[in-house]
Amino acid sequence: MIGKIKELMNTKEQIDIIKNNISYATNSVTELKEEISSLKEHLNTSIEEISSKNNEFFRNFNENVDVIKSTSKEFEKELFQFKLLKAQIQKKVMDKFEEELDKELNLQMKTLKSDAETYNELKENITAISKQVNSLGKEINKFIDISKNIKKEDFELTRFANQLREMDREKLELMRKIDTLERLVSKIRRQEFVTR
Repeated sequence: MIGKIKELMNTKEQIDIIKNNISYATNSVTELKEEISSLKEHLNTSIEEISSKNNEFFRNFNENVDVIKSTSKEFEKELFQFKLLKAQIQKKVMDKFEEELDKELNLQMKTLKSDAETYNELKENITAISKQVNSLGKEINKFIDISKNIKKEDFELTRFANQLREMDREKLELMRKIDTLERLVSKIRRQEFVTR
């Protein structure tokens, strides 16, 4: 039974280790979310900077019409590349996020499966221990009954011994009385003999 309890303690320690691993994985996901959030903020900042440059560009548009015409195609090209880069970055971020999320989900599923198996093992062990405890309880009840019977028999033996002692005392008393009577009879006979 102590071995079973030790096994339960070891199982509890393993469960604590699993919980710590889950906590570590959760912290990793949180850090990943923070990194993604930071990346989004960086993208938004970049977009705001470009928007600011565009506004400045349009403010100077009338003064720089010739420059605008010469650089229009270049700007469109840069803008297209930026949009393409933005789409690529967004796709990479989403792919990375989905990959990490899949890893985390798989890890959590494995952990849950392991926890479920551990729980089932614990349940089986507890059921077995419960049966052993019930069986032990029955054995203890048997011993209690035997103990009661022994106490009862001891009481009967004690009473019988007391009766024997009482009978022995009465026997000795009777023997003393008989001896006294025999001496008395003998004395009376001697007196009668002397009288004759």
